Amino acid sequence: MSVRRRLVVAGLVASLTACAPWTRVDPATRLETRADDYSVELPLGWVRQTAGANDIFITRDGPALNYIAVARQPHTRKLPYTRRETRADLLPHELAELVVAEWKGAEATANMEIVATRPLLLDGRPAVRVQGRYKNARGLPIERVVVALVDARGRLTLFYEAPAIVYFQRGLPDFEAMVASLRFRAKP
Repeated sequence: MSVRRRLVVAGLVASLTACAPWTRVDPATRLETRADDYSVELPLGWVRQTAGANDIFITRDGPALNYIAVARQPHTRKLPYTRRETRADLLPHELAELVVAEWKGAEATANMEIVATRPLLLDGRPAVRVQGRYKNARGLPIERVVVALVDARGRLTLFYEAPAIVYFQRGLPDFEAMVASLRFRAKP
């Protein structure tokens, strides 16, 4: 192979790699910062989607087997199934009710069973943690955890979902560590 041809092939491979929709989370790319809003440490070894509707979307074994998503939305953006807006003064239990109503409103998760709901603090701010389980269209039991809060900027939601068999328990410590690492850049 000629030198010129090798350079062309190398350039093509490099350009395709640069456009890859997924990148592995390593120590150098672990800290994810969102402008002047928040930062969070992503779990090592997971892969990150480089484009999408969420602020952050990562998976360890593929999106069909497990994923963590982080989304920040303004209060004026209506929730997709209840068509309701949130407010900065919602109490954690009211936010939990909205999370459950959203799950029940979606056809895929209408059969969601709520396993646990509890308040918690995210970097000192009141939040809620809701855990549920449902069966997908093929009858596979799926577990989901949502940690959510509302503040003056809008709502922040962290999702973790995986099949209850093996995958959920395997990724749950990574999700919990990611939630614990969340830090807001500007204090309310």
